[in-house]
Amino acid sequence: MIKKKVDVLVVGSGIGGLTSGLFLSNRGFETIICEKNNFYGGTTAWSQGMIWIPNTHHAKAAGIDDNFENAKKYLKNELGNFYREEFVDIFLKKGPIAIEELDKHTEVKFNLYDTPDYHSDEIGGVKTGRSLSPLPFDANLLGNEFLNIRWPIPRMLILGGMMVSTNEVATFLNPFSSLKKLLHIFKRIIRYSFDRIKYPRGTELGNGNALVARCIYSLKKNNVELWKNSPIKKLIFEKNKVSGAIINKDGKDIEVESKYGVILATGGFANNKQLRDEICKGFEHSETLVDSSNTGDGINVARKIGAQIDNDVASPGYWTPISLMKKKDENLVVPYGWFDRGRPGIIAVNNEGKRFVNESNSYHDVVFAMFNDSSKKNNFHFICDSSFIRKRGLGYLLPWPWTLNIKKYLKMNYIKSAQTIEELAEKIKVNKKNLLKTVENINKFSKTGKDLEFNRGYSSFNHKLGDKKNTKNPNLGPIINPPFYSLKIEAATLGTATGLKTDENCRVLNLNGLPIEGLFAAGNDMTSMMRGYYPGGGITIGPAIAFSYQIAEYIEEKKNNGQYKI
Repeated sequence: MIKKKVDVLVVGSGIGGLTSGLFLSNRGFETIICEKNNFYGGTTAWSQGMIWIPNTHHAKAAGIDDNFENAKKYLKNELGNFYREEFVDIFLKKGPIAIEELDKHTEVKFNLYDTPDYHSDEIGGVKTGRSLSPLPFDANLLGNEFLNIRWPIPRMLILGGMMVSTNEVATFLNPFSSLKKLLHIFKRIIRYSFDRIKYPRGTELGNGNALVARCIYSLKKNNVELWKNSPIKKLIFEKNKVSGAIINKDGKDIEVESKYGVILATGGFANNKQLRDEICKGFEHSETLVDSSNTGDGINVARKIGAQIDNDVASPGYWTPISLMKKKDENLVVPYGWFDRGRPGIIAVNNEGKRFVNESNSYHDVVFAMFNDSSKKNNFHFICDSSFIRKRGLGYLLPWPWTLNIKKYLKMNYIKSAQTIEELAEKIKVNKKNLLKTVENINKFSKTGKDLEFNRGYSSFNHKLGDKKNTKNPNLGPIINPPFYSLKIEAATLGTATGLKTDENCRVLNLNGLPIEGLFAAGNDMTSMMRGYYPGGGITIGPAIAFSYQIAEYIEEKKNNGQYKI
């Protein structure tokens, strides 16, 4: 068998693995990052790329009124009985330092993203300052390495391969509202046309794709080896110590001896039905937005050497509403859209035809409410009218003028339509009287500005998804203009909250609660410090970066103290 020696072996190329490689290589550790797929980035490349870390230098430069104790109060209130102070303290202390190191010593750059905490009106919440988004990236700088980055999800693309970043959504929604917006779109399309001469998609990257590209670019500068098509087969484990792993690189087994440890960052288990059935009892689901290769590889190899799972969480996953659209012989999973999500003029109803949630709450909160709903069907329906679908779109359908033909989606049975609410209720098989009363209520609430059922429009986060033209309540809009439309919604994971049990230094613990020497978990392979709660935008990527930094610091400290044999 081929053998190779390295300082640290990282398994997985999502944000946990990529930043582990960056922080370690910045400290002089020779590092290899192994990726199971033939592309890098995992679920991170699909994501919005937002990170949630309070009190960064970006927030301070913007004069944000926040501090360590305030953020700690917020998390303590959010997590309740699942609050773990030792993890929260590490996250809040090391997160800002990690972001500063990335900013100073790598090409991984962020901007402050103007969005509230998801429960900004609760104790310790803030209206802005804790979420960051990656700066756009010109993929031409990567050359052909660009082709090794995972494509974003189709919902982020228009014209077959041009990315629309989060901060461009408003521009693309209203292209004709100003000359400036129209010129911006025109310039984007011209550049995209030239990109397609050389590449299969556009080179102006945003969101999670930009974050991954910036990490890859920085890792190449640090001479970090990245292996594609290299899944882990097993850990090398003797005398309660991990000294490496067997990696199947391009079909050939390589024994990688890792001097200072192995970091498991394979993205969790959301695409492993067996593990879902075992771990997600009470939260049954079949769909996920995570990378198809996230099948619990890190968890499985660790369990084989006696590692412990930590399922003491409020929820084993992080959730989003999705719809399913049949395309040929497969179902295309369509995430909750940025265009229609929580906007005024759409409601969510259960299979009894009743509302069950504040629709302008976060995607996670909407699905969490579905799991706790009395109808217990694990699906629901979005209901809107023709005015909404034209202005906001619906699921896969982008707003006008990006979608001109709605009829084909009706023929595909992706959406349903009717001239009356009663007829729509029949088509989606919900109680007619209940649905009619529900729509009547939302129309009354839209006139008064007060949602007497779920207090929609009460928070800063709600308002972020609102329409300022609705002066009485930016989150309430009527459903009055036929035809009326519905879209069936199911639950999907954005990532898993349950993972390997670790201490605050991310050392994996065995069944006796003791650390397994030389084995660390990062990203979704470790149980989330948020324990299945979702306090703000970016609470999977932010902690993944912070704890990857903690791993690098821990390994460096142990080496400097002579606790690792060189």
